[in-house]
Amino acid sequence: MNPSAPLPSRLCIMNDMRCTLQPFIMSMLLVAPGLAASQDASTKEAGSLTTYITKIIPMIIVGDGWSQRIVLQNVDKWSTVSRLQVFTKDGDPFPIEIRGFGTASSFTLNIQPGNTLVLDLPAKYEPQKLGWAYFEQYTTGPSGDYSGIGDTFGQLIFRKQTPGLPDFMCSMILSDRGYDKLTAFFDNTGVNYTGMGILTSSTPSPSTSPLSLRVTVRDIAGTVISQKTITQKRATLYWMNLGVDFPETVGRMGTFEVEPIDKYSTSLTGVSLQFSGSAFTFVTPFEK
Repeated sequence: MNPSAPLPSRLCIMNDMRCTLQPFIMSMLLVAPGLAASQDASTKEAGSLTTYITKIIPMIIVGDGWSQRIVLQNVDKWSTVSRLQVFTKDGDPFPIEIRGFGTASSFTLNIQPGNTLVLDLPAKYEPQKLGWAYFEQYTTGPSGDYSGIGDTFGQLIFRKQTPGLPDFMCSMILSDRGYDKLTAFFDNTGVNYTGMGILTSSTPSPSTSPLSLRVTVRDIAGTVISQKTITQKRATLYWMNLGVDFPETVGRMGTFEVEPIDKYSTSLTGVSLQFSGSAFTFVTPFEK
């Protein structure tokens, strides 16, 4: 993903199925249940700032000059013991470097009450690799005792430095997940382009059966202009170019909706990374 490169090679999301080069990218991750502690679906507030014990870091970019910063703040009276697990786009453990913590695919973290932990992923200039991460808090007390888990807020900051261009940065809050539907605004007008990433992670009893997801595209008047069912393996991250997969969106603005065909068969987490020219920003989608 390189918004500062010449237009034809401004973005390359590495995927063994597709590789798109676009200057404007909006990504969404869809995460299946099982990695998180059980929570009732009606309590989800995905797409908003939450203190749930699980959080999704929806995009990790290693290489191509990108750096990231994961900020975790303990706002409770209890210390926060947690685990950060990092995965590749194919769902495999993804060793990454975190300054001061070394290189690994799993990190154990402890945040004292009132403290903020900053995890810096330094810029790399190797070929780009894409992944995601899962943050889970847990208690060191007796089984079933969650009284010692501190409430924690999270934020993700991206930075891209390219000689001759401004120092671009953007950030997004970290949330948990929704179950019913994910909706994100898109803008494919002018020089703007939109992409989407779908992540289906493993469940407690890993299944080889694929998940079916319905994608509905509407214009800003709410009229359906396209609809597709996407089938994909679990524990994989799949990227699409909205203008290629849904050519009806070219030159339009509207909304992009994703929902599981089998309700509650997967949970949804979304993030939109939008580029226009050489600038970019995150826009958090609506989830429920």
